[in-house]
Amino acid sequence: MPFQYLNRIIFQKEATLKEVLERFNETAIHTENSGFGIIIDKDGKCIGVVSDGDIRRKLIEDGSIDSSVQDAMNKEFSFVTNEDNSHKILRQFDNKVVNLPVLDKNGIPVDLYQYSNFVASSRSEQRIIRARVPVRMSYSGGGTDMSSFINDTPAAVLSSTINKYCTASIIVRDDKEIHITSKDLDLKYSSKNIHEIEYGDKLDLIKAAVKIMQPDFGFDLETFAEFEPGTGLGGSSAVVVSVLGALNYFRNEQQLDIYQLSDLAYQVERIDMKLEGGWQDQYATTFGGFSWIEFRKSEVVVSPLLLQRNTVLELEYNLMLFRLGGSRSSSKIQKSHIRDIDKNSVKQKSFKEMIQLAVEMKESLLKGNVKQFADLLHESWVLKKEMNNGITNELVEGCYNAARDLGALGGKLLGAGESGYLLIYASPLYQKQIKGTLAKKGAIQEMFKFNQNGLEVWSTKR
Repeated sequence: MPFQYLNRIIFQKEATLKEVLERFNETAIHTENSGFGIIIDKDGKCIGVVSDGDIRRKLIEDGSIDSSVQDAMNKEFSFVTNEDNSHKILRQFDNKVVNLPVLDKNGIPVDLYQYSNFVASSRSEQRIIRARVPVRMSYSGGGTDMSSFINDTPAAVLSSTINKYCTASIIVRDDKEIHITSKDLDLKYSSKNIHEIEYGDKLDLIKAAVKIMQPDFGFDLETFAEFEPGTGLGGSSAVVVSVLGALNYFRNEQQLDIYQLSDLAYQVERIDMKLEGGWQDQYATTFGGFSWIEFRKSEVVVSPLLLQRNTVLELEYNLMLFRLGGSRSSSKIQKSHIRDIDKNSVKQKSFKEMIQLAVEMKESLLKGNVKQFADLLHESWVLKKEMNNGITNELVEGCYNAARDLGALGGKLLGAGESGYLLIYASPLYQKQIKGTLAKKGAIQEMFKFNQNGLEVWSTKR
């Protein structure tokens, strides 16, 4: 906290010794129980310091009480800048000074460090807290992770995360204000404090994540997503978890674990913001890597899959990711899907078949049988379309069928459906032709690698 009485110890160089001594009577108790002043010129720059000892020596020599303070000041004084670190400050205190002026780059006094109040370990440079969260690919079991289904029937989803991220960065402020910036959306929002945050724009999801963590300090929050919203990668969950993860850093010994953060992300999206959908995205993005996510009656259990390295490499070598263009509201698509679950016994039977396919896909990966995985990926996509024909359209079908005709073994549309990303499994022998054919239909390939880490939080100097 800046020195509270700084303005009372700053004097113009023309001030008389009498004026300075009178002020010392008021301020001595605040400056190590002795008089101390900072002398400035007409431009406000520090040109010296003065103590009651300096004034006493001047008066003994030949001074008058009406002499200007610049005649008694010490021109060879110790000082630091507001950018100096603790080590450099300690070196100045090592010169046997007890009051150390702090000057900005223009030489203007901005603070005063006093040795009696200075502890090097407590003075840390301002830091940025960052949290990075990957998006996910869901291979099978998606759609079975709705509360209305898993409340009665156990379900499971097979997923992995890839190297497309949302990063949230936080810098703590000295006040209670909250400033939010989305770099990818090019949007900004400010509030005087957490209690005055209001909804009503495209940053509402971020605001909800902030409010649910209830921080008791002000901060600047910046988010950057390397993906477009509504493209089937669980991006909204990645955004929410990144904000939660960054704010969780400040909870110290009360930090939430990754299960609690996943549940909190679900609460933000599905309950607070009323975005329809299941549970898998929050857990997949938070945990990261290849995950087997089990939805039991009263809990969720995530089991990281320990795949052989050559299996992961072979998957990366054969999988192709195509951006179809456009985006969609996953919530709207999921709404009708959820509504039909309880009413449709045929759909419930299909759900169980989907879960069984997910089990088989998991086992094929654990055994390193990527060919079987590709075939099961196709079966899972066919079944998903039977469960909800609203998830596909002419463009999706045209691209998928063309890829199959050219030698692809399997694939699926990621997410709730209609648009976003199409995943294709094909031997490199056929990939060039598939890429060219789908490009003519408007589907552009994007390269990717698998991510194994999930939520990552770190701090760095500003």
